[in-house]
Amino acid sequence: MPGDMCISLEIPPETDFACPVAGLANALAVRAGFDRRENYRFQLAVEEFCLYLAGFADGNQPLSIGLTGKRHQMRASFAFRAANLSLGALNITSRATSGTLEASSAEMGLLLVGKAADRFRLEHHTGDRFVLEAEVDRAYPEVATVRRPEGWCPPFAIRTQHDPAQLTQAAALAMSAYPRWQCPGCFRTPAKFPDMVADGAIACVLACDARGQTVGLLSWAPCSGQALLFSGPFVFTPPETSASVARLLVDGFLETVAREPYNIVFSFRATSDLPKASFETLGSLQSFVDGRLEHHPIVFRHLREDNGLAVWCPPQLERFLRQAYDRLALSRDILPVEKPTARPQRASLLGAAYDPGRNLAELTAFLDGEDMTANLAAHVAAFRRQGIGAILYHMDLSVPWEAALASDLIQAGFTPVAILPQGGRTDKVVWQHEQLA
Repeated sequence: MPGDMCISLEIPPETDFACPVAGLANALAVRAGFDRRENYRFQLAVEEFCLYLAGFADGNQPLSIGLTGKRHQMRASFAFRAANLSLGALNITSRATSGTLEASSAEMGLLLVGKAADRFRLEHHTGDRFVLEAEVDRAYPEVATVRRPEGWCPPFAIRTQHDPAQLTQAAALAMSAYPRWQCPGCFRTPAKFPDMVADGAIACVLACDARGQTVGLLSWAPCSGQALLFSGPFVFTPPETSASVARLLVDGFLETVAREPYNIVFSFRATSDLPKASFETLGSLQSFVDGRLEHHPIVFRHLREDNGLAVWCPPQLERFLRQAYDRLALSRDILPVEKPTARPQRASLLGAAYDPGRNLAELTAFLDGEDMTANLAAHVAAFRRQGIGAILYHMDLSVPWEAALASDLIQAGFTPVAILPQGGRTDKVVWQHEQLA
């Protein structure tokens, strides 16, 4: 399998070009070795987005398209200009409701994309410029039963060369030894983990004993241009040696990322093996496990000095932000932002990622609209029907209209629980929906 394969092109925003671009998506998927089902989903997403954007994009500007094939994933990106963009049908809660045939056809295209792609993102650049991305993942088998190695032979050491089989085994060991909510989603299909490492989507340190047996793992991935989100440490040795292996993994992690341009590391999924003295607490998330309320800390550590930022702040968040910044000794200029008196006359759009296996759903706002409060409530209801307990919302304080959504979130039952310094373009606020026992 070669490295990333990329195709980039510009087309006029005309529907006649949708089919040829879908043909390129097919060629890329075949070349990248994806099976028929994922190939078809990718083609469908590319063609339907081309058709839909041809009706919304500025007719004088070309539609820029990028198609990328990685080991674990195919991605399509569309850069375009549109003055009145509306993508409400992409919400996971959407249903085709339009009355006219023309409108129903447009809605159905987005509904199909929403089902075909594993996830999508929308970035609003300056003015009327947008970038829309859709991703389709390679299919991998579920976790297989693995046997924990025995007869450990110290000394333990960090292995710098990553063998795919050993990474697959380590991910499976973590899934068998730790709660699912502490493991990254790719651990559930362990063969995906080494592919993501090879693609650069996730990184890790692996600890082995003198015979080369796996004794521990710690993984991480970027959550912004300044911050990394880590999981672990996952330790597979008996209790009498677990502390030394955990320390080895954390030291190896910090030494590795210290050479990279990141300022801070976080974890929502730190295990009980994490050396407590090395990290501070930002806040905690709540969940009910077997009828018991549990608090899971969000930990962090600065890699470089924080020199201060400016953030947007609605009145409903000011007390929370000031208390948090004082406690963390962070210098911030807090700029007031009010809820707009008039919302855009379009359907709002929320990005939703959810994993019933980890009992977790996460929301992000992509487009504001007059139905935002109702849209939040509809997503919460949909997640609750699936039995998902922990529902989070991520608010980037660098974007005024995102910060101004505080009253909508409060009305929908969310509460701010933590700040992630530099977790977005500036800081992010993590909100959690109240979960009743």
